[in-house]
Amino acid sequence: MCARRYDSCFRCVADPYCGWDQEVNACRPYQLGLLQDVANETSGICDTSVLRKRVTSSYGQTLHLSCFVKMPEVLRKKQTRWYHHSTEKGRYEVRYTPTKYIETNEGGLVLLAVNEGDGGRYDSYLDGTLLCSYGVTVDAHRCSPPSQKQDYQKIYSHWCNEFEKYKSAMKQWQAKQEQCGLKDKAGSVGSNDKHVNDVFSNDALV
Repeated sequence: MCARRYDSCFRCVADPYCGWDQEVNACRPYQLGLLQDVANETSGICDTSVLRKRVTSSYGQTLHLSCFVKMPEVLRKKQTRWYHHSTEKGRYEVRYTPTKYIETNEGGLVLLAVNEGDGGRYDSYLDGTLLCSYGVTVDAHRCSPPSQKQDYQKIYSHWCNEFEKYKSAMKQWQAKQEQCGLKDKAGSVGSNDKHVNDVFSNDALV
């Protein structure tokens, strides 16, 4: 029951019937030796059990960091904060901006146009509790054209994915345009007035 309900130490230790097994990183029915903090009195109890990943990015790439595939509903009202540890600036809180740092609906962080200054460690906290940590490395050699077959395949796959997103967005836009066109035609039945977006032939302008 505990393993099915909780996939993170943070949520598991708050349940009086469950405990977090550090050896296998799983939530189990409580017994001596498992981590538990029902009263939320032990700060950092799950710090050694959080998700820790290392990712490598190239210049200009978009990078997505996330602790949850889908954030549990019970946590959505709580505030998520991301902190960046860099060699130049030290530790500081990430401030969301539409051109650089974007917060996702699941409490994740999207980094746009990655550069060398974006390297370092990123920690995500929920109400002061560490959820996950990412070590980001920016590969300077990725500025040059790909030199291996696998690199070309990765870039081509990424391009295909982006193109499919573009086609899907275009279809949605066209569908909305068609709906608007139907509404305009219905509103102009019995009238000779032309819509402002109608295309006139050259003969009509003579």
